[in-house]
Amino acid sequence: MGAADKVFEQLFNEHLNNLHTSMPCEVIEYHPDDHEADIQPQFQRIKGGETKEYPMIEKVPALKHVDPLSPGDIVLVVFAERALDFVGKRRHDLRDAVIIGVFP
Repeated sequence: MGAADKVFEQLFNEHLNNLHTSMPCEVIEYHPDDHEADIQPQFQRIKGGETKEYPMIEKVPALKHVDPLSPGDIVLVVFAERALDFVGKRRHDLRDAVIIGVFP
């Protein structure tokens, strides 16, 4: 593999590592009046050559059929294709998470 190929592969992989589609997360706290939860992603990421946890994601909306949630529940979270607040040009970002289900 040539030097240019290695650079392209590194850039491509770095971009993919920041593109989120779905992942399991643990419910830390549930806010039933708002149908939102604070969640902790269960995957880890490599950043700067180190393995690190993702930050907690706060105030994530839960679909109605998922209600109620309890701390410790493991949920499946998807990340919207575009910004849910319609601000900016975010794509598949952690800030645009939605809880779609609970693992049994």
